[in-house]
Amino acid sequence: MHYTLITGASTGLGKALAHECASRAMNLILISLPGEGLVNLKHEIMTSYGVHVMSFEKDLTDHNTIVDLIKILNHYSINILINNAGIGGSLKIDQAPIHMIDSIISLNIRATSYFSCMLLPELAKHERAYILNISSIISQYPTPFKTIYPASKAFIYSFTRGLSEELRKTKTSASVLLPGPMKTNGLITRHIKKYGLLGQIFHLDPKIVARVAISQTLKGKKVIIPGIVNKICWLLMKSIPVPIGIFIMGRINSRHVETDQSSVPSSHLSV
Repeated sequence: MHYTLITGASTGLGKALAHECASRAMNLILISLPGEGLVNLKHEIMTSYGVHVMSFEKDLTDHNTIVDLIKILNHYSINILINNAGIGGSLKIDQAPIHMIDSIISLNIRATSYFSCMLLPELAKHERAYILNISSIISQYPTPFKTIYPASKAFIYSFTRGLSEELRKTKTSASVLLPGPMKTNGLITRHIKKYGLLGQIFHLDPKIVARVAISQTLKGKKVIIPGIVNKICWLLMKSIPVPIGIFIMGRINSRHVETDQSSVPSSHLSV
């Protein structure tokens, strides 16, 4: 029995990815933090789609937890890995708690790297295997008042592109998803509303993003940008000089920074 592994699976894009994969008759291994309703999601998916689902409630910011969990996962036949888990937020850098910075780096960078690298031997056993890492459209620009989060997503973009080339002659492909804003919870919905018409134009339904992401991953697409507006945004980011882009992003984000926000699971985050 083969499995698709999804981290950060309990809500937002992770939950949408779980439903999309199950609708394609994929058996699932779902991972999320404790207390996020993962067991309920597991039973919901098994009932709705008739697939087998396993769940692990783990904090992937902890080094030892990741290593121990991967040892367990290596006993299962995993042919698709989706690294969706991550955290972030909008804060002035001098107001960002150290634990928040550490969590972003630990989850977005370390966990994604560990899962991608340590599960490769298992993925290599299959006739065809896939890795999908979730970056962000915002990874294409250094971004004031977010700072750590887009930098971590830039790492995921760079890491996945390099990994994809390393795996070019193997049976495993690596894809990176660059989604834009998504209404995944109340906090992000409020953020999108703050951006007015701009936020409404750029946001996508997580279900649509999940459908595009899985379809293009299975086709071996290296860089996946869902939605025509996000594709235009990506092209603009590539054409606008970086100093100008940083200035624009700084002006936009300075008006909407959350001075009291702590970390938020990335399955709830949108950019």
